[in-house]
Amino acid sequence: MITHDLLTATDAAAYIKSGAISSTALIQQCLDRIEHREPLVHAWQHLDVDLAMTQAISCDQVLSQSTSLGPLHGIPIAIKDIFATTDMPTSWGTPIHANQHLPYDAAVVERLRAAGAVIMGKTVSTEYALARAGKTQNPHDPNHTPGGSSSGSAAAVAAGMVPLAIGTQTSGSVLRPAAYCGVVGFKPSFGSISRHGVMPVSRDLDHVGLFAHTVTDIVYLCSVLMGADGRDPDCLGGSMPASIDFNVSLKQTPRIGFVRTSAWPEVDPDVQAALLQSLDYCRRAGAIVIEIAMPEPWESYLSTVDILMTCGAAINHGQDYDCHHEDMSPKLRQVIERGRTHSSLAYATARQKVVDYSVALAPLLAQVDVMVTPVTPGTAPAGLNDTGSPIFCAPWTLLGVPTISLPIGKGANHLPIGMQLVGSRGQDRSLLEVAQWVMAKLGYPYSTG
Repeated sequence: MITHDLLTATDAAAYIKSGAISSTALIQQCLDRIEHREPLVHAWQHLDVDLAMTQAISCDQVLSQSTSLGPLHGIPIAIKDIFATTDMPTSWGTPIHANQHLPYDAAVVERLRAAGAVIMGKTVSTEYALARAGKTQNPHDPNHTPGGSSSGSAAAVAAGMVPLAIGTQTSGSVLRPAAYCGVVGFKPSFGSISRHGVMPVSRDLDHVGLFAHTVTDIVYLCSVLMGADGRDPDCLGGSMPASIDFNVSLKQTPRIGFVRTSAWPEVDPDVQAALLQSLDYCRRAGAIVIEIAMPEPWESYLSTVDILMTCGAAINHGQDYDCHHEDMSPKLRQVIERGRTHSSLAYATARQKVVDYSVALAPLLAQVDVMVTPVTPGTAPAGLNDTGSPIFCAPWTLLGVPTISLPIGKGANHLPIGMQLVGSRGQDRSLLEVAQWVMAKLGYPYSTG
């Protein structure tokens, strides 16, 4: 019998379409895996077994009439607990909104349902996707963080509970947990996927992100989720084919720009070695690899991110702060309080700096197909309170350019290490083509934690 541990989402879709496996059987295998791994991983905030099976049965009934619901017909997927769903609570990672029921679906949920996906449930988020860590543990070692804020989504994919999951990134909240959990994490260009119905942190920084085991699955999911949406004023949309023939898509071997940044001395030796070795493999496979230094204005990017993020938090969650101050973590209170201290001029200056950074970076991106940096300074930190540093992810979130984390091995502590590829804004397909080329050359197989 075909088991879901051996299937990518694209393979599962083909098997369901051919009748080799039913959606009901696939969902049951996922539920069995969840039952086995969840007591250790704690990836789920809300899991409705009956609802999942009802969706699967409906998918099989439709298929028995030679009809398909869409490209994700019968495919299980997990949703971060800050996306609105009519049939499940949306708690935003806080007891303040525990069991909150919203009367609408987020745009992403609408698209998933229309494509035939089986939404298994809601995965754990950190508090307001900003602060206090949730209960999720790293599937590779429960004594270590899975990263945040999309903790449960990354862990659920890494543990083999689902082949696909949705998260968000305001600073490093998709790429970092992807790296820590050893899966592929993709943050598309700003405005490619609608944020309608997603709990906001910062309009300037918030992105929807994706988790999977393969680049092929990321492409497949992007083809469903990308598109303009007037309900999100920044969502001008993008497009992605359901599949890319990676054997012919790259006209030549890629040009890769290696970016150490000033934070390179903070990177653990294991991560440095894995990244440099991966770049050497790419070079020997024919890629042109050059080293790029970041332009001078970039040294202030973290303060720029902090102003935009804290101002956004103060705007979007200031009312909760005023009414439920005592139920917020000290870290979250400090974020909102700091946001309230910034002047309108400070906010406007931060917005202008994004333009300055983009102008300064454009000539460098024009030299290469992708830039490569670490995703994180090290492997997943011990303990669950520290979800890790966003220092290598934040600049690309700030610019709104597409980024992807690829698993490239493990450290001496046997925890995963990721490599970050960065593309030009709007060139998501090109980035994914290079990412697939890199994965193929490195030969790093996916495996569940």
